[in-house]
Amino acid sequence: MNFKESEGAYAAYRGDLVLELGEIGDALGHRKPPTATIKNTIVLAEKDRIKLYVGSLDELALLPKVLDYYRADFAPDVRIILFVVNIGKPLVIEIDGLSIAAIGMQEGLIWNELIDIAALDKGDFKGQSATEKIVTVYQALTDYKPKGDKVPFDEALKRTVELKRAGRGPV
Repeated sequence: MNFKESEGAYAAYRGDLVLELGEIGDALGHRKPPTATIKNTIVLAEKDRIKLYVGSLDELALLPKVLDYYRADFAPDVRIILFVVNIGKPLVIEIDGLSIAAIGMQEGLIWNELIDIAALDKGDFKGQSATEKIVTVYQALTDYKPKGDKVPFDEALKRTVELKRAGRGPV
């Protein structure tokens, strides 16, 4: 489900985001599909500044691309939580003045995992719009303390493991 919705000072988005555009594919300038994306993102902005940025990366090495694309839009107090396929243990990654919670996850639904982290259940969202649900999660994460070793990005890269996203096929 992809959506971008606004409500009051907040704007919210859920879906995949491009990290690296595909190359030009023809003489008309049409591009091939993106070569890198962040999947299942949940983004909440307040007054055009990103306050919450959550998503799933296939590889931790893509983190600098996330920052290249979206860093200028982050609020000073942005909360970033990334679910990363190729890390085995949770980490708190320090990079460019940001503290990023990185959690290993090969399969599952990002939204459900985020709700668990925020200690919420589906009843907490009854009657809320899509944006209100993300605001509720953001507010519940106020006291969230990420687990894992606090490491610089270079050290985090050394802790990656050989894992791939679990595929799903027809049942």
